[in-house]
Amino acid sequence: MERNEHRRQPGSQTYACALAGASSRGLLWVLSLGVLIAGQGCLMGADYHRPPTPTVSGWNAMLEGEKNATIRLDPMTEPGADWWRLFGNDELNALMDQALQQNHDVRRAAFRVMEARALVVGSRAGLFPQITAVGSAANIQVSKNTLAGLGLASRTSPGTTSQSFATPGKGYTLYNSTLDLSWELDLWGRIRRGMEAATADAEALEHDQRGVILTMLGDLGSAYFELRELDELIELAERTLRTRRDSFAIITSRYQAGLAADLDVKRTEELVESVAAQLPEYHRLRAVGVHHIDALVGREPGTIVLPPKPLRAVVAQPIIPVGLPSQILERRPDILEAERNLVSANAHIGEARAYFFPAVAITGVGGLQSVQLGNWLTSNSRTYNIGPSVTLPIFLGGTNVARLENAEARYQELLEQYQQTIVNAFREVADLLVAVHTRADQRAHQQKQVEAAREARRLAEQRYRGGIADYLDVLDAEREILTAETALVQTEYARLNDMIMLFKALGGGWTLTAASEGDK
Repeated sequence: MERNEHRRQPGSQTYACALAGASSRGLLWVLSLGVLIAGQGCLMGADYHRPPTPTVSGWNAMLEGEKNATIRLDPMTEPGADWWRLFGNDELNALMDQALQQNHDVRRAAFRVMEARALVVGSRAGLFPQITAVGSAANIQVSKNTLAGLGLASRTSPGTTSQSFATPGKGYTLYNSTLDLSWELDLWGRIRRGMEAATADAEALEHDQRGVILTMLGDLGSAYFELRELDELIELAERTLRTRRDSFAIITSRYQAGLAADLDVKRTEELVESVAAQLPEYHRLRAVGVHHIDALVGREPGTIVLPPKPLRAVVAQPIIPVGLPSQILERRPDILEAERNLVSANAHIGEARAYFFPAVAITGVGGLQSVQLGNWLTSNSRTYNIGPSVTLPIFLGGTNVARLENAEARYQELLEQYQQTIVNAFREVADLLVAVHTRADQRAHQQKQVEAAREARRLAEQRYRGGIADYLDVLDAEREILTAETALVQTEYARLNDMIMLFKALGGGWTLTAASEGDK
């Protein structure tokens, strides 16, 4: 239904009172009715329910025999935000703190979250009436080739069209000041489903932000320990170079005294130059590593100074719990993000279904209109037009069907992505648990290998001085020592890197249960 009123009677009320009288009585009952109807509207589409997810029960079996097998992880706790502190390295802690404040990828992710939150606020606007104020003054000339009283003298302004009775060939000025109302009643939940989708999208970006932070911290931790690995390899190479130069000096003296062959001298020289050739490459890799750390901390190359420290001097080994429940993976940012995307897609299905139903809106215009400036701001210039409108989709060329099919297909796509993300998470954690705990055995055997190689070198030198072995045995022993010591350093770095990747795979650090602390 629709009501139109246009009065021109003498009056002397002020503009504010006239405008209030024109709008309040006509709009109050409509707005009240709209609030009642909108509050009772239904929601198209099904509410989200978490789909069944795969579980794993075999993690503990991978770790049987570990001395820390009684240490258990509490799956109900939030992931430790400062997991890197378990390594007990103040220098690493300072770098991590700087990166959290200055890394540009982290800051960009934070702004993306702010963007999404603003979109959530915008998505709620459709639930409320949209009211705008319009003011205009138009000079109108009526055509002489028309009939009087047909309402052809008109002026269209934003949100309203003003028409008046006019004499052909005459001109006049029309003054307008109105409040325009537009309010769609969310009877079928289209706006609310859109708001639900926007909220889920914002939450997905919040989890994406956590993922960006976790990845950045993992990269920084790996880069730092790789730098310290290079420091230890440089120290090892320099120590080996000094030893080989001493050996080269000794064998040269023996050669000059006629006690050694020239072949022994050349073989010893070859060993000296081989290890000397490694040092420039190690120094290059170290400089590149420092530049990588600079970038992760958000600084220019060459800004951060990190004096050399061997890997063995900077690490405290964290305790890796083995009683990992499968529920722990539900806190991983990528899984949480994938689920919120699924929630958004489910809401879009309900939003698409709502387009099949009539759209009911309340529209209206109320204000003051006059052809004389002196009478414009009086109560007799009141005019308003208000009422409901219904738009029913009859034929849109398949638009609504295509929109629904697209939303349903998108949900199925994201469901598969969600399931695959969980499967990948289980695989990553399983691989890393095996790697972390087998690296310990590997390191123990390599330590014994280093000790055996050193003893073999001592025996080879003893036999050479006793005249029962040639110098080739000593040279082979030298090579074996460097090879074994280098492999030991690399294994230690690999174990630390596996630990960092495990923190990342679990979504952060962990909190041990009270019982576990007692067991420990």
